[in-house]
Amino acid sequence: MYVSQPEELMMSNKKRLATFVAAIVLMFSVMTLSSPATHAVGCYGDWCSGRDADATGCSAGSVTTQVYNNKEFSLQVRWSPTCKTNWARIVMYSPGWIKCTSNGYLKAVQDTGYTQQIFFDTVCAAVSTVHYTPMIYSPVHRVRAVFVNQNNFTYSTPWS
Repeated sequence: MYVSQPEELMMSNKKRLATFVAAIVLMFSVMTLSSPATHAVGCYGDWCSGRDADATGCSAGSVTTQVYNNKEFSLQVRWSPTCKTNWARIVMYSPGWIKCTSNGYLKAVQDTGYTQQIFFDTVCAAVSTVHYTPMIYSPVHRVRAVFVNQNNFTYSTPWS
């Protein structure tokens, strides 16, 4: 059977296109499989200082390294091994009905004196609420969490 030259050319182009598409798919598959998870974070090291742990992806895989608990809240120091950062977090407990918890300053304090802090207003909620500071790059320095409430009472975790 004789196939005209334009048909042969068209078949050849289809084969080339199919081969090209297959190569692209394979290339992207290999790139996706070989990409380490650390590329998912939006910062690393000192570039993370002052930034949000959740927004940057640094909170994924983070752990609590120090805790101060009382009946109204849990004050915590968090550590991200991926980003080498710490931050302070406070979980304000709710008794199960609408209750207003005190406002105050939440601080992550490094042993050098460097501090990241937030102020949060009175929170009225029937559920627990969570607040956290921006991060501090701290692979070698110790960090502690400090909460100063509206009555100027100060609570802190041990150094982490």
